[in-house]
Amino acid sequence: MWQTLKTETVFDGRFVKLHKDKVELPYSKIIDDFYTVTIPNGAMVCALTSDGDIILKKEYRYACRSDIIECPAGMIENYENDPLETAKRELLEETGHTSDNWKYLGGTRESTSKLTNTMHLFLAENCIKTSEQKLDDTESIELIKIPFNKAVDMVMNGEIVSNSSAHLILKVARLKGL
Repeated sequence: MWQTLKTETVFDGRFVKLHKDKVELPYSKIIDDFYTVTIPNGAMVCALTSDGDIILKKEYRYACRSDIIECPAGMIENYENDPLETAKRELLEETGHTSDNWKYLGGTRESTSKLTNTMHLFLAENCIKTSEQKLDDTESIELIKIPFNKAVDMVMNGEIVSNSSAHLILKVARLKGL
C-alpha cells in the first residue's frame, strides 16, 4: 500500500478537483508530487433497439480535438441517488429514447493512475424513440444507429476509442454470446 504523507487541494471546481499528494511507496520511495484528478462519477448506456441496433453518439470532444463515437453517458448530478437515474436521464436527453428493460453491468474506471471516478455501465434493451433530444447548450450530438455487431467491429478496429464505451460494448457482446 502507498501511504499518503500530505495532501494539498490544488484546484476545486464543480467538474474537476486536482490534488497534489506526497506519498511513500512500500519500498520507501517518496514521491513529492503525485497528482490525482477527481471528476464526478457517471453512468453510461449501451442502448439497444428491438431490432438489435445500438444507438451511439458522435460528439466533438475538445480535450481530444476530434469527434468521438461513444455510448450515451453523463455525470451523476448531486440530486441523483442512483446511477440508474442518471442513465435513464442521459439516454432520454442525448438520444430521445427510453427503455423499460435495464440491467446494471457494474462499474469501470479510466486512467486509473490519475482519475478517481467510476463510470457505471448499463444495458438498456428495447429502446424506443419517445421525444426529441434535449441537449445541454454545450452539446452538439449526432446520433448513429447501427447493428450491434458493427459497433463491436468499430471497437476492435479503433473507430470507437472511448475506454468506457469500448468496455461496455464488449461486455454486452460477451453477455449476448457474440
